[in-house]
Amino acid sequence: MDRFAAPRPTRTGDCVSRPTKTRPNCPEYRSQSASPRAAGGCWRTGLAPVLLAAFAALGYGQTASLDDAARVWTQESEYSGAQACRTCHLEIYARQEASNHARSLRQAGQVPELAASLPFSVVDRVSGFTLSLAAGSRGGVQLSAARGEEASRADLTWAFGSGTKGITPIGRAEGGAWVESRLTWYESLGAVSFTTGASQYDPKNSVEGLGRALTSEQVAECFGCHTTGYDKRASGPASDEAGIRCERCHGPGQRHVDAALGGRALEGTIFDPGGLAGFAQIQMCGACHGTPPQDNDFDALALLERTPHSVRFPSQRIVLSRCFNESFAELACTTCHDPHLDVADEAANLDEPCLACHDGQTRADGAVCPASSTDCSSCHMPKRRVMRHSMFSDHWIRVVGPD
Repeated sequence: MDRFAAPRPTRTGDCVSRPTKTRPNCPEYRSQSASPRAAGGCWRTGLAPVLLAAFAALGYGQTASLDDAARVWTQESEYSGAQACRTCHLEIYARQEASNHARSLRQAGQVPELAASLPFSVVDRVSGFTLSLAAGSRGGVQLSAARGEEASRADLTWAFGSGTKGITPIGRAEGGAWVESRLTWYESLGAVSFTTGASQYDPKNSVEGLGRALTSEQVAECFGCHTTGYDKRASGPASDEAGIRCERCHGPGQRHVDAALGGRALEGTIFDPGGLAGFAQIQMCGACHGTPPQDNDFDALALLERTPHSVRFPSQRIVLSRCFNESFAELACTTCHDPHLDVADEAANLDEPCLACHDGQTRADGAVCPASSTDCSSCHMPKRRVMRHSMFSDHWIRVVGPD
């Protein structure tokens, strides 16, 4: 089974390990099949190359593929820090700074939701340990696991998650090892409960009772998606670049800043993700939101279709949609989402991309919905509960039958 196609995350709580690929992405143009459900029959026979070539000749869903979706920029530069972008891009900076992307990683002691929940204590019925969260001595959060005379503590320094779904802290146990807290704050509860997936682990001692041990590679992967310009050699990210900030998507910008301040040409000094074709942009966002399969990886596509848990990864589910496969590479993440805003702030405008095609005039195949012309996503992208305390919008856009 391909890791990048597997929808099951390897992290728990709101800090989720992205599925990754096992083979390099092909840099050439590939055509997208008219429907992922066509992945049976002739698509598995010798007719597939002929039909793919025919679709390509028609311009059917041709989409560029990236060699490295996690590093899409081409400019050679040092990082400037998000504050440097503020001078020229004040309005967009202000929107992004207040977004969930920017809050996707914070120092644990500075997270209001966690602070308001302290102190907290609960008995872990799996292990028999009493788990407690309390304010730490240095402004952080302290986690303890105690059973009788046995006890262990961890200083939780970083909190993963904006709070839209949940906030999972991580830190170091007394021996210095990284640990993911067995306790998470959930928005749907407005309170702390066990981290999703915690029941998969049966703690044998107080150290294990604190939560899941993390390797240095796992920690680097977490920080890599939740910070900007993270250096694996550092003990943690720079506090002012925690979260997804400007240069996480646009690439390092010191050269761009210097050119702007010096009145020199700006071309080639910064990367614009909005210029990527549909699949390439979905790949880029999918570096953290679920790497999408190539259009001819029928096993991966079929696995996504039949696995409800893949709803957690929108960049994987979107490529199952006819809207994507028949849009001539026009449908991308930014068709519906401004990455500088939260989805809640876009709600009033989310019908516009649907109606741009499904108006009965623009496209011959743009069927008009007989039920409504508003709130399209409530029916065609229904929310699914694939985690005990969290709902996710299904980005496989389709006519959804009754459950």
